[in-house]
Amino acid sequence: MPAIKRYLPVLFIIFLVCSNGCSTRNQPVSISPYASAIEQILATSGNNSPQLQDFMDSYDDSPEKRQAAQFLVANLPPADRVSLSAESLKENLDFAFLTRKSTPWGTHVSWTDFLHYVLPHRVSQEQAANWRKKFYNELLPIVSECGSMEEAVLAVNLWCFSKTGFESTQRWDQNPLMTINRGWGRCEEAVILTVSALRAVGIPARQAMVPAWQHSNDNHTWTEVMVDGKWHYIESANPDYGLDHAWFSGSARKAPLVLSYAYGQLLHADDPVLGRSFGCTLINTTQRYAPVSRTEITVLDQNGKPAPDTKIYFSVFNYASFRPVAAVLTDSEGKASIQLGPGSVLVSAAKDNSSAYVGSVWIPGKHKSRQEILLRLSAENIPEGRIFFPFTYKDTLALNAPPKNSEGTKKDKFNTIKKARLDKFKGIKSAAEIYPEELSSAITEAGLNAPQIMLALNTCPKAYLGTLENNIRKMDTADLLQVNYTDLISNAELAESARKQAERAGLVYDNNIFEDFVLNQRIMYEQLRYWRADLFQIFNFNDGKNLRKTIQRIGAVTKSLAKTVRGPLGCSIDPSGVLKSKTVSTDSETAVFATAAMRSAGIPARYLDEQGWVEFYNGKTWEPFYPQSPDQTGNRNATAASKAYYGPWKTVKFRLPGFNQGDEAARYFKDFTISKLNENSFFTIVEKTVRGKVNEAENTWEIAVPTGNNFLISAKRNKNNEPNISIIKIK
Repeated sequence: MPAIKRYLPVLFIIFLVCSNGCSTRNQPVSISPYASAIEQILATSGNNSPQLQDFMDSYDDSPEKRQAAQFLVANLPPADRVSLSAESLKENLDFAFLTRKSTPWGTHVSWTDFLHYVLPHRVSQEQAANWRKKFYNELLPIVSECGSMEEAVLAVNLWCFSKTGFESTQRWDQNPLMTINRGWGRCEEAVILTVSALRAVGIPARQAMVPAWQHSNDNHTWTEVMVDGKWHYIESANPDYGLDHAWFSGSARKAPLVLSYAYGQLLHADDPVLGRSFGCTLINTTQRYAPVSRTEITVLDQNGKPAPDTKIYFSVFNYASFRPVAAVLTDSEGKASIQLGPGSVLVSAAKDNSSAYVGSVWIPGKHKSRQEILLRLSAENIPEGRIFFPFTYKDTLALNAPPKNSEGTKKDKFNTIKKARLDKFKGIKSAAEIYPEELSSAITEAGLNAPQIMLALNTCPKAYLGTLENNIRKMDTADLLQVNYTDLISNAELAESARKQAERAGLVYDNNIFEDFVLNQRIMYEQLRYWRADLFQIFNFNDGKNLRKTIQRIGAVTKSLAKTVRGPLGCSIDPSGVLKSKTVSTDSETAVFATAAMRSAGIPARYLDEQGWVEFYNGKTWEPFYPQSPDQTGNRNATAASKAYYGPWKTVKFRLPGFNQGDEAARYFKDFTISKLNENSFFTIVEKTVRGKVNEAENTWEIAVPTGNNFLISAKRNKNNEPNISIIKIK
């Protein structure tokens, strides 16, 4: 199955937390425009609150810097507010102001643009890192030789190219230092590096993206940069193209939606604001890339009356399912509107156990505008049947888009730069060859962080060396890129200690279970931080505790966790942060914390993310643990979902519409999926909770899934790649 990156859904409710006001000298926080937001941040930052306060108090004698510090803190994502130190926040802010003074364009960037697009310490959902000082020191001499802001942008992009190339990675985002350590990243990781590098020399930059293509699977994200007060786009870490000229220029002409991200609550934008969620403003910049049409939507309830405060979802056909890319909320009259690009989307809404679904099509040149949409909510609505999703239109502008990886006369120069980058990693591979093959391979994957892995192997106590080696062999590459040697050794020592305590309490398991579900720090798609030492102090088998008592203690914590708001920026709160702040921003964070707590105690545990609960091994079998309902631990019939999962699965045998015997066999994710329709009226692909096999001779599939609200979604695309979609409910 392809590694589809899991983005936080682009589903936005307007949530205004702060505004851009001016502060006065020595202005106290109590009358700051950010006062209420800061109060909430400090209340949910746990024992890291003094660090945030110290950071803001550092600038009492500088009104500008104090306001900037308050702006940063007022919009800190939950994971950042529980983990970032005053020192790291100060370094970010001080160097942002330094570049404002030390570059020709620094003071010409407006204060608002500086706050939203230069000052921020993060770009997307990467783990926060101290990159600004390092990048400033390396890039300032480079841009100082540039004669214009545009020339500086291209020089920075060339520098980024010298640090990384494109290659698909894991679902969670690498921060810019990880990408440099690895030598490559996917498109969003190239954006994170490029935007960070541009900000490091005072150039306003932001992420832009098509959440889902309609003409093909997957998506794309790139860098937008402000040059002399005007926004432009570039392909990140790829100097083959200049401003407003990239391989995706033609593809973007078919984009149903393009979004750009601003850190904080942007009050005014040149393009329509799609939504304001915590710490982030999403700007609908589709009109910069493609023809657009605004459509009006009305939602009526089951009695034909307007349905206010109803969320309307817009989904694009992608990876053989419908991927939600945006949402709007109806007003008091049940109305909403959105500006979309050309092509087709599925529009849906749900409220009070009723729902509605309709396809919306706009083809420029054929249709004057996108038609008004009426959604009538009904308990009887089921999105089943056939629907054609066209998007092709005559577009002469798309013909001018350059080919991908064109390079042309610059090919020799670029190859020289690539070679210099790759040569750094050849030395690492050579140094790692003294270790056995599997270890050598893992060390090589660690890239520029390889010395930390080798240091751990060379200094680990002999009693734990075998455990350490087994852990390194199985670690994900992204984790190898950033782990330090002391944490690696500590993880092995504490995991072994926890296992011995568990054995004394009667919990015994084999080495495979130990390595995969106790020793392993990787649980799901969370950003990795070292959590074992903190959790081991709290959850262990000392003082006569047994398995049930330890599970109960973990359940008491998960049930007591407070919820805080998380926007589309920022990574998840790591288990140590959850423990220290007693807060989570998603149910997934609660489940990851529970899994980590069990593993820290020597209890094998795994998170079933598609089900929403955790399983732990009791020495004989795996039992369910429900983080929000720990009193139901072990009960396989606790919910309708658990009863379906642990009961007999539904098996269906089928041949897809349009796929005949003798044709190439249909493929999951490309030609069809089993997708679950949730209560909010949008689909999610079933990736793990599905068992299937194909009979290639007959071109038939046999698939088993738990009983539930599942649909078989498939499509046969025409010569223009437009899908003819079939949606069948699995009864």
